[in-house]
Amino acid sequence: MSSDPFFVTPKIKKRKPMTSGDVTSNGKKVKTQNGENIPQTKERVTRSKKKLADEKIDQEEKNLSSEDEIGPGGIDDMDFDNDNDEEEKSDEDENNMETPTEKRRRLAKQYIESVKKELDEAEFDAAEIDRDLIAERLKKDALEQTGRAHRIIADTFSFPIEDSNVKSGRHELTVTCVAVAENGQIFYTGSKDASIIKWDLVSGKKLHTFPGGRKEVKNFDGHTNHVLSLAISSDGKYLASGGIDKKINIWSVKENKLLKCFTQHKDSISSLAFRKGSNQLYSASFDRTIKIWNIDELCYVDTLYGHQDQIMSIDTLSRERCVSAGARDRTCRLFKVIEEKQLILRGDVKVVKRDNQTFMEDSIDVVEMIDEDNFLSGGNSGTISLWNIGIKKPIFVYRLAHGIESEGTIPLAYWITSLAIIKYSDLFVSGSWDGNIRLWKIANNFKSFVPLTQITMIGFVNSLKFATVIDEKVFLLAGIGQEHRLGRWQKIKKAKNGWRLIELPLKKKEE
Repeated sequence: MSSDPFFVTPKIKKRKPMTSGDVTSNGKKVKTQNGENIPQTKERVTRSKKKLADEKIDQEEKNLSSEDEIGPGGIDDMDFDNDNDEEEKSDEDENNMETPTEKRRRLAKQYIESVKKELDEAEFDAAEIDRDLIAERLKKDALEQTGRAHRIIADTFSFPIEDSNVKSGRHELTVTCVAVAENGQIFYTGSKDASIIKWDLVSGKKLHTFPGGRKEVKNFDGHTNHVLSLAISSDGKYLASGGIDKKINIWSVKENKLLKCFTQHKDSISSLAFRKGSNQLYSASFDRTIKIWNIDELCYVDTLYGHQDQIMSIDTLSRERCVSAGARDRTCRLFKVIEEKQLILRGDVKVVKRDNQTFMEDSIDVVEMIDEDNFLSGGNSGTISLWNIGIKKPIFVYRLAHGIESEGTIPLAYWITSLAIIKYSDLFVSGSWDGNIRLWKIANNFKSFVPLTQITMIGFVNSLKFATVIDEKVFLLAGIGQEHRLGRWQKIKKAKNGWRLIELPLKKKEE
């Protein structure tokens, strides 16, 4: 009778004892006495390693106990000096291992000490150094790093501005755009004659001319139609220009020569803007796209889509983002390049009635950033709007900012043709063709603005820029023409084509 397999005791195979040389370097196989490799489980390898470690520890303990019992290696032969060095080193290592909180506290203390030292060198009183002054400095530095530092300067200027503070220069045709270097030494003007002229800001002298060419000329080093936009890089090395000929030209400021011509846009280049602190360029076009360029490498980077109509204006600051105006799609859009997102901000749709006429914003034509979170826009209804990127509608609207033109058969609002602001400040200006440039003060914690004064300026104010020269003088540069920069539907014959440089005088300090 065969035995039931359930009750049969399985034969246990005896394994040969393992030694330390049986485990391979990867811990997965052992070598038997026959030289064969057999798979070894993780658990078994772990037990083997543990056993070897225990044996090694036991051996070391035996050696230590034997050294304590005999003379050599005993207490008389120990190196106390070396032992002390090791203890001091270990203490130093423990002290150097600080937590992130302790590191921030240490760096903050160092920064405060450096601020105190600077203030001491400026011979401030100790009472002023202690709290308020240091706290204000720390807050200011933090705001500057995040792009939210605001300078309250509108009340420091003396108004009205006298005619003696105004310089001028001439162009053959309407000046459509201006650009000022950040160092406040030079500026450029672009015109409908397709030329670009470089000027000295202090003396007003012409430094160089980039002549324009005829429309039918090919491979011309310059523009062959109206120049509509100019921009200078933050480091002052590059000038970018764009126009109706669909070209973006990159010029060397120092050498006054053409470096590159981009022709990827399919329609007129309406606006250009360099990122602050970077040579990244944004270009806006009537083809409804925004393109990004790396000017250091003179190459194309990316294209941004979204607007449903011609893009009229674009602006940017330090972050990789830009704000644009989409004309008759009546939107401003904030493009976040890194996140590949865009915020759509709808324009003011309220109808304004004045003298039995209705005025409504049909087109947003210009944008200007105040800081990273706030910006201004202007449209064909004469409306200036103040925006915050966290709100999809304007937080403040000033309608018919330049009044109404009543000379024609149908009253027409003086639409906003240009805007400019001293970045991160409360002072901005607006231009139209009503005969005045208007200065405004942003108030109520940057939630509204009020008019300050106006400067007489006959003609279309097609472009405005602020400039600060070395001795901290503030200038306003205006591009003036007999026609609007985009059309000839109306002409002001009394206007002189060219630029105006207006110095904003500071108030005298009270004794």
